[in-house]
Amino acid sequence: MIQAPIISSFYKVANAFSLKLLVDAFNKNQVPQYLDLLLPISLFIGAILFMEMAWRVSHFAWMKSQPFVRIDITSKAYEHISNSSYQFFQNTHSGSIVSKIKGLVAGYNNFWFSAHHRLANPILEILVTISALVLINLKLFFFMVIWCAVFFPVMLKMSFKVSKLAKETTDSQHKSIGLIADNVTNIFSLFSFASRSRELKKINNFLQSDTAKKEYAWIKYELKMAFVGIFFYTSMLISLLFFLIHLRRIDAVTIGDFVFVMTLSVFLIDNTWALVSEIGDFLGKMGDFKSSFSILQNKIDSIEKPNAKDLKIQKGEVIFQNISFAYEDGEKIFDNLNLHIKAGEKVGLVGHSGTGKSTLVSLLLKNFKPDSGAIIIDNQNIDEFSSDSLRLQIALIPQDTLLFHRSIGENIGYGKENSTQAEIEEAAKMANIHEFITSLPNGYKTYVGERGIKLSGGQRQRVAIARAMLKNAPILILDEATSSLDSQTERHIQTSLNLLIADTSKTVIAIAHRLSILKNLDRIIVLDKGKIAEDGSHEELLKANGYYQKMWNMQAGGFLKESLRENA
Repeated sequence: MIQAPIISSFYKVANAFSLKLLVDAFNKNQVPQYLDLLLPISLFIGAILFMEMAWRVSHFAWMKSQPFVRIDITSKAYEHISNSSYQFFQNTHSGSIVSKIKGLVAGYNNFWFSAHHRLANPILEILVTISALVLINLKLFFFMVIWCAVFFPVMLKMSFKVSKLAKETTDSQHKSIGLIADNVTNIFSLFSFASRSRELKKINNFLQSDTAKKEYAWIKYELKMAFVGIFFYTSMLISLLFFLIHLRRIDAVTIGDFVFVMTLSVFLIDNTWALVSEIGDFLGKMGDFKSSFSILQNKIDSIEKPNAKDLKIQKGEVIFQNISFAYEDGEKIFDNLNLHIKAGEKVGLVGHSGTGKSTLVSLLLKNFKPDSGAIIIDNQNIDEFSSDSLRLQIALIPQDTLLFHRSIGENIGYGKENSTQAEIEEAAKMANIHEFITSLPNGYKTYVGERGIKLSGGQRQRVAIARAMLKNAPILILDEATSSLDSQTERHIQTSLNLLIADTSKTVIAIAHRLSILKNLDRIIVLDKGKIAEDGSHEELLKANGYYQKMWNMQAGGFLKESLRENA
């Protein structure tokens, strides 16, 4: 596709040269014959036809190839992002991620169009134009070479500064989009706290103090660059005009040469102006592209070993062996923790916030890697196996269930790939949500809204339970599965959970602040400051007259009072 700019660069010179030949032909004493004009006319017409043909072929090739390239960029970008670490998503605005993926495709389009049409074309035309001056006069050739040698270093230096300012502006724009996306995601919190004006003020403050400030600096420097360019062009054109007049006076060039050189000089000015302007614009777009591309430069902090094997869980025995772990901020969570959960055992984890209950689950799911120690399932160290094969065999019911903006049937079916409608409905019945779904106008095809916003908290939890039932994994994790629900809804959902927990083939790990939910489990582990403070059944721990008994006595309606932390 580069052949079009190459041919186009010769077209203008050929056009100007045919004009030179015509002027020289008409400048002779006698009137030229048509045969004498055949060469310039043929050159003029041939150049036009050849150039148009080259551009049409180039456009056809572009139309055939570019859609697939853009699809590939989007696919590869999503693949890279989806393989990023758990911490990456914890620390990065989702709106900023989406904005950068969109910016990648737009940036590639801008890059391709600029490189092919607005950079390659003027660069080639400048080279061909200057080289053509050798045919007329070597002094003119060297004049143009010297001018370019002074002009381009100055302008390129300024263009690089423009690129830097453009990237800073784009980074700020991505941050502002991230802030807006965060507010849109939490729009109902803005309603409930009557904070829309406050958040608008916060975003406006950021836009004015950061984005607008950087954009102003960018535009101001671009204007400065434009004035420097005008000085160079004006001085070159005036100098060239007087130089050509001098050469004509001493009969060193013909009138046709005079017209040819002045025409080329106009082409040269147009192309250098276009090139420098486009370099600034191109580098600005590259700044935007680099800002978006940075998301692909984000190192995938993979916790998996190369060529990790697929894990197969048969029984569900889980061993945390000498586990030590601290977050990036240095907060120590576990120090040489040991915990053995037998296959099919139902274990509850309790303790006040920050004792490591959810962190222990995250380590089991390979969201994080222990600093030392090993997690062993059925005599297999999970560090040796792929995270996907592990997670496929663990069902998780989280505290806050987030659903896809898809139908309620699709959301339940997400628990098992290629699940049938009959399997989805059976799981919904077991989760006590089938009757509600069939009462909806579109039944299982009803869309639940973004993140399941059209459903109540209890309904979303029932969908999560139905997913887990459909998945039928050997290990089940309940992470505060009912803590955000009212007592009446909790009792209804607890019936569905009891069906899951009662399955003797499943190993169950349940986290809850409401101890009444855990009293029928085989064991209850009390965590305190990242260590196991107590371990036993509900009855055993009550008799021990320890931390668990204090928690049990302090609860009212299943809630753990905050004052317990002070008395513990």
